Amino acid sequence: MTHVYANIEAASVPELMTRAYEHAYDQGWTDGLPIIPATPERVAEFVAASGRPADEVIGIITPRKGPATVGAIAVNAVMAGCRPEYMPVVVAAVEGLTDPGFPLEPMQVSTNAMAPLLLVNGPVRRKLDVNSGIGCLGPGWRANATIGRAIRLILTNIGGALPGVYSKSTFSSPLRYSYILGENEEENPWTPFHVDQGFKKEDSTVTVFRAANFCNISGGEGIGPDEILRHIASNMPPASGGGGVLLLLGVNHTHSLHEAGLTKRDIQERIWQLARFPASLYAKAFADYQRRMGRGDADTIWRAKEPDEIRVVVAGGEGPQDIYISAGLPKTRLVRGV
Repeated sequence: MTHVYANIEAASVPELMTRAYEHAYDQGWTDGLPIIPATPERVAEFVAASGRPADEVIGIITPRKGPATVGAIAVNAVMAGCRPEYMPVVVAAVEGLTDPGFPLEPMQVSTNAMAPLLLVNGPVRRKLDVNSGIGCLGPGWRANATIGRAIRLILTNIGGALPGVYSKSTFSSPLRYSYILGENEEENPWTPFHVDQGFKKEDSTVTVFRAANFCNISGGEGIGPDEILRHIASNMPPASGGGGVLLLLGVNHTHSLHEAGLTKRDIQERIWQLARFPASLYAKAFADYQRRMGRGDADTIWRAKEPDEIRVVVAGGEGPQDIYISAGLPKTRLVRGV
């Protein structure tokens, strides 16, 4: 960006910001939104906040196979508008995305609109003010907006997932700008997700999911636990990619189900039984695919092949609302240095 700062003494701050944005956009370095210039001093500050050397390679981002060094991650985090203290979360998310068992390359090049979804658990969630309550999947929180955006810029700039170049997503998705939330652990009467994954409650973690469909399930207030779960299950059709379900239980239904004596396992098993649909509703090729994946029999198609594929997370604020996300293959990583 050297020429961006030419005649810097004569330029105003707004002019310099405009130059930096226009240059970054022309180079294909942005998601289309304005960026913060990644000056050497600012990048060095972010590297220091990570607690790691700038040349440490966290992972390889496909399909370009670009090395995600701490320095390169810092550049994208600066451009995304992150604060330096967000760096450990961004680094942990990159560790999860580049795990050999995570399907990053298919996500990067598919015609599908899949996007990485980040779930933050533990003390770091409150320390960084990651939204886990009302509006947790929407705008208004800097940590959510910029950490998720940093991941998108990393996937584009290091991994090469430029639309129409390597990324072949037919429609793409607004979820590819930023897709992140914290778990509402204060309203969760059961164990939080990262504890289910084998971590301690006091650990700070980031889980990355391969995510696709997003559906807000509205209603089901005051009808009892069985009907709440039936209402949720009836809004959870099979997804062509498979891989499981992320069910975000809102506060109202969380309290209703817990007060009725249901455990998280009870919820998983009941939804697993209820989220089944007549095979005749689906095209034969789709039904056959689901059967090959272990999610169907001769007469019915199942939303999940086993209860463990239905992952339950408490999130959001008050109201008779839940969220179904077609999301699978989670990878959870410890957030270090916070």
